[in-house]
Amino acid sequence: KGWKPFEFQTEAWNHFHLGHDGIVNAPTGSGKTYSLIIPIIEHLKLHQGIGLVAIWVAPIKALAKEIQLSAERAIEAFGIDAQVGIRTGDTSTKEKQNQIKKMPQILITTPESLHILLSRKHYPKMFSKLQTVVVDEWHDLIGGKRGVQIELALSRLKRLQSGLQIWGISATIGNMEEALHVLLGSDRIENGVLVKSKIKK
Repeated sequence: KGWKPFEFQTEAWNHFHLGHDGIVNAPTGSGKTYSLIIPIIEHLKLHQGIGLVAIWVAPIKALAKEIQLSAERAIEAFGIDAQVGIRTGDTSTKEKQNQIKKMPQILITTPESLHILLSRKHYPKMFSKLQTVVVDEWHDLIGGKRGVQIELALSRLKRLQSGLQIWGISATIGNMEEALHVLLGSDRIENGVLVKSKIKK
């Protein structure tokens, strides 16, 4: 499409490839999704067909569809065979059953739906190939019950996958360092980075 990456996107890609965790802080509409979906898809290009690789937590259902479209656009550009699924309270029972049988490589979900997946009998197998968790709109979640749900889910997933990468996305937040600490936890904060854009609102 002739697009060129912003500096903060390139910085996020580099940190991701180095195995870092972190938060991307940039204004709405500046391309935060691509700052993390691109390296996830690059990983998929090298390891096609290996199951659920990335979970993208979107607290707003309308946001899930936007993320799916961005991810599918990038997958098409990379020319790989990968699926992006959505699992929220609006997802049909049939679609949920299909996902359990064969999970997409990238799953976009809500904090509540993620906890339901973690309550399933054979959930460790479901998350056995998981590489990355991205928490979108972290500024809306932190400090509330849904933020605590995310903390609990991440605590469990880190136990299942010691090499799990954790990233947050935030448009605006008061104390970015504290937000990073809450997202990653005391055991991971030393590896955490803040990627801030220079784009004005």
